[in-house]
Amino acid sequence: MASASKKTRLHGWHTAHGANMADFGGYEMPLWYSSAKNEHLAVLTRAGTFDTSHMATVLVSGSEALDLLQLCFTNDLAACIGKDKKPLFPGRCVYGAFLNEQGQVIDDAIIFQIAEADYMVVVNAGMGAAIAGHLAAHKGGADIQITDLTDNLGKMDIQGPAAAKVMQKILASPETVFDKMPYFSFKGHFNESGPGADAVRLTDGAPILLSRTGYTGEFGFELFTAPEHFVNLWETVLTAGEEFNLIACGLAARDSLRAGAVLPLSHQDIGPWPFVRHPWPFALPYSDDKTGFTKSFVGDQALLAA
Repeated sequence: MASASKKTRLHGWHTAHGANMADFGGYEMPLWYSSAKNEHLAVLTRAGTFDTSHMATVLVSGSEALDLLQLCFTNDLAACIGKDKKPLFPGRCVYGAFLNEQGQVIDDAIIFQIAEADYMVVVNAGMGAAIAGHLAAHKGGADIQITDLTDNLGKMDIQGPAAAKVMQKILASPETVFDKMPYFSFKGHFNESGPGADAVRLTDGAPILLSRTGYTGEFGFELFTAPEHFVNLWETVLTAGEEFNLIACGLAARDSLRAGAVLPLSHQDIGPWPFVRHPWPFALPYSDDKTGFTKSFVGDQALLAA
């Protein structure tokens, strides 16, 4: 018998507001509320919110954390930021994938550098243990701590042209937060004692990690917070967004938006085949002449052979 679906902390809110629920990645999630079409259009023209707390987060820390991620992650963290290929640094994040020895995708991910030796790896629903295990299997005796935060972190997205206007109403210092915050950058921390926690706080004092990323192809943010603040954060965003006609959105609109933006769905668009010949070459560390890679990583030889 299949196990019952897990529930996010917003499950009660979703059902109370008429969401059509279904299993996704082992979680009972909202597909849509009243209309997937209207939710899709809201993100294109105004703003929409998504419960994304079913996604998993793995913390990787220690003096040799970078070496481990370089070995296991496709993108070259020493040369991945901007056209001049700067190294990843605190406050920036990068997309890539974790492969097996056959060059097949275990999962795709975004790696955030929190501090000099602290990284946050955001993966898909149900993949926290798999990626934590994959990293642990390759760390040997290195000085690295791997912490799976599955179901112990609140995460939501606000996407659409009015996203910054909504966030401006609920941030304690919006001008400072939004200053020099390009795409694939972030500020703050989800823990009170985390590095940079004071950089992004809500007007009620709660710390959040605010990231200029998303899975819709539209302007917007991803928000990470401690579990005890999550429901309040969700409701605060919705209240602040009322004047902009922001609405809650389900996974159907998330899927149609990401498909229109040519963003892959792990285990569907990318999966058990070599991670090559896809529309996202930036996820691989190609050399200038495209005949090799700028670093060695798990699965690289299989990709070169393919």
